[in-house]
Amino acid sequence: MTKDEFTTWLHEQGKKKIKEKIDNMRENVKNILVASFYKETQVGRSIGSSNKQKKRVNPKEFKRELLHSITRLRKLVDDKTIQNLDIRNEIGSLSNKTGVSIGQSQKVINVYLKFYCLFMDSSIEIIKELDCPLDSTTMEKKQKMKNLTDIKEYKKWQDKFEIEFGIRLLRDWEYDSNRMKLSFED
Repeated sequence: MTKDEFTTWLHEQGKKKIKEKIDNMRENVKNILVASFYKETQVGRSIGSSNKQKKRVNPKEFKRELLHSITRLRKLVDDKTIQNLDIRNEIGSLSNKTGVSIGQSQKVINVYLKFYCLFMDSSIEIIKELDCPLDSTTMEKKQKMKNLTDIKEYKKWQDKFEIEFGIRLLRDWEYDSNRMKLSFED
């Protein structure tokens, strides 16, 4: 190998390492958003109050399983194969594995998928598969998400939103509008 060939080879190796690091950073950023939404949605606080009611939930285990759930769902979004049943099965599975309520399980998953799909400019077909994050705003102050323990009741709320808005996620428009006013208007 000549000196020029060696220099070219070294340059290519450097490009590969940089590309690997950037690819790793992309994945890390996607995963860091899970932690940010966990904190923003105050699910940890909700889990803490559940623990005070003697429903022992391990927050670290929940966060670890939450990341696995979202990673699986994100891959389905990226592959453009996600279906609503995938989301609901993941919510139920996360609740069963960790002992959190369906309401606690759904919150970060649905918020994450909402932001991810909108940021990634997912098609309307993908957006139609998403559920609306349930919270006191979307549930009209009738219930707290931690008290939502039954997947059937979860589905009833989502069915109600679909009837009212055509696309379940559009129910969250009010929350987004309020958030914008609180954050950026005087």
